[in-house]
Amino acid sequence: MSLKERLAGALKIKWAWGLLVPLILLGLAAITAVVDFCCYHGRIYPEIYLNEIPVGGLKFAEAEAKLAAELFSLEEITLTGMDDGVKTIPLSSLGITWDREKTMAAIRKAGAGGPGYAGRLRRLWTHSPLQLKGKLKVKTEILEQALVTLAEEIEEPPREAAFTVKGTRVIIEKEQEGRFLRVEELRRRLLAAVIQGRDEVALPIETRPAKRSATMLAGYGVDRVMVSFSTTVSPALPDRVHNIRLGASTINGYLLAPGELFSFSAIIGETTREKGYREAPVIVGEELLPGLGGGLCQVSSTLYNAALLANLTIIERSNHSIAIDYLPIGRDATISIGEVDLKFKNNRDHHILIGAELHEGQLTFRLFGPPMEEQVEIVSSDIVRVEPPVRYEKSELLPTGKRKLVQQGKPGYSVKTWRVVYRNEEEISRELLSHDYYQPTASVYQIGTGRLPTDPAEGTETEDSPQSLSSVLYVQVVRQGDREDLHVL
Repeated sequence: MSLKERLAGALKIKWAWGLLVPLILLGLAAITAVVDFCCYHGRIYPEIYLNEIPVGGLKFAEAEAKLAAELFSLEEITLTGMDDGVKTIPLSSLGITWDREKTMAAIRKAGAGGPGYAGRLRRLWTHSPLQLKGKLKVKTEILEQALVTLAEEIEEPPREAAFTVKGTRVIIEKEQEGRFLRVEELRRRLLAAVIQGRDEVALPIETRPAKRSATMLAGYGVDRVMVSFSTTVSPALPDRVHNIRLGASTINGYLLAPGELFSFSAIIGETTREKGYREAPVIVGEELLPGLGGGLCQVSSTLYNAALLANLTIIERSNHSIAIDYLPIGRDATISIGEVDLKFKNNRDHHILIGAELHEGQLTFRLFGPPMEEQVEIVSSDIVRVEPPVRYEKSELLPTGKRKLVQQGKPGYSVKTWRVVYRNEEEISRELLSHDYYQPTASVYQIGTGRLPTDPAEGTETEDSPQSLSSVLYVQVVRQGDREDLHVL
C-alpha cells in the first residue's frame, strides 16, 4: 500500500473517532440524566449532611421535617458554670432563631451539585460527602443585652485584703480573687452550639487575683498602737452622736501609705441622708444651726490631735470661729465638705493604719505602726482672753427696768499652738502650728420698756441696767495677763 493510501486511511479513522467520542459522551450524559431523573428527581443527592444530620436521598419535604425534629426543635440552651448550678435560657431571649428558608435553600443548592445542570451531574458521579451548616437569624441588640446581663450577674471584682480595727486589735481580712465573663468567647460558643444542635454551653469564666494580699498587709507592721487621742462626746444630742459614730466608722481601717496625703473631705465625701447622716447643730459664724453631718468636726479635730502626736506633716487645718468645749483652744480642726478640709501627709517611711471608735462616750483615734523614736508635746502660748460682749435689747414683755438674761455669752481667745518634739528627753524641734483667733459670743439681756406692770415678787434690776436705750449696746472686756481693757462697741 502506497504512502498516500496509508495517510488517507489514518485520516478516516481519526475522523471516525472524532465523531464517535462525542457520541459516547453524549450517550453517557443521557444515561446519567435518565438515572438522575429516575432516582433523584425531587430528592437530595447522597452523602449530603446538614449539621452532621444526614439528609442525602431524602425529598426536600422529608429533609425539612427531619431537621424540624432533630435541629430546629432546639428552643433553649443550658449554661453551666454558675455558682448556683446551671441556668437555662430560651433562644428567643438571646435573639437567636433558625432561618429555615435560607437553610433549605442551601440544601437545594448543594443537592443541585453546583451552578447549572453539569454541576448537578458532577455531584451524582462523585458522591463525595458534603457537610453543610444551618443558617441562623441573630438579633444583635437582644443578644448583646443578654450577654451584658449575664456578665453583670457573674462578675465579681476581686476583694482586696483589708484591715479591720476593733479597739486596739488589728485583724487582716483575707483577699478573694475576682471573676469575669469572657463575653466575646461566650457569643462564639452560643452560636456554635446552636448551629451544632447542642443544648449546653460551659460559661467561659476567668479569675482575676486581688492586687493586695493578706501576706502583703502583714508585712506592713501596723499591728501596734503608735499614738492615740480621745475626746469626750456628749450624749445630749443623739443625732450628733450618730453622725460622729458614722464618720469614725468611715475612717476606721484606713491605710495611709508613705508619702500619701490624707484628706478628711475626700474620705468622708458629701454628708447626705442617703449615707445615713442626720441633722445636728453645726457652727455657722457665731451661731449653732442645724445641718446634715453636724458633729463631724469633733471627728476631724480628734484625728488632727492624733496626727499631731504622730508627728505627721499638717498640710491644711482651720480652727472654728468660736471656741469649742471638747478640746483646748488651738487644738481643734473644723471641716466643711468641699470648702474647708483637714489634710495631713504621712512623712514617715512606713505605712500607718488609722483606727477610730466611739465607745462609752469616748471618741478615740489610734494610729498603728512601728514604735515612735520621738516624743511629741503640744504647747499653747500667748493666750489672750476676750470676754463676751454684753448686748441689751428692748422688750415690751418685761416691766420697766426689769433685766432678763436670754443668752449666755462665751469668751473669745487668741492663742498660739506649738508642737515640740523630743528624743531621749532632749528637744530637737519646736514648730509653730497655728495662731488662732476665736470670736466671743455676746451675752444677751432683755430690758423692760414699761409697757407691762412690774411684778413686786420679782423686783427690778434698774441699777445695773441702762436708764434709756435708743439702740442696742455692746460692752466687751479684753483681758491679757493681769491687764483688762473695757470696750464699748
